[in-house]
Amino acid sequence: MSVQCIEGRHNMTLPYPPPYQDLRTLSEHICAAESTIENWVRQGIFPSPRKVGGKNLWQWKEVEKHLARANELAASSDDELQRVTNATRRALRDH
Repeated sequence: MSVQCIEGRHNMTLPYPPPYQDLRTLSEHICAAESTIENWVRQGIFPSPRKVGGKNLWQWKEVEKHLARANELAASSDDELQRVTNATRRALRDH
């Protein structure tokens, strides 16, 4: 997806989401508070930003990969929880 910006007679197409994002933009894209993202980075559970031109920026591709892995882990945890719940119900029913 791209966003077109028109300035005078020039057309410029910008990628969306931006390939590099500052903390504020990243916070809006993933619906998490800036302080939460900073805490995740400190805890080592979220990709670290890169210094680009003196600014801390996150590469969106890295963030996307991280979010996809987190979703996969959550889904497998949900599956495991469902298996344990079902096994517990069967054990209670059979006794």
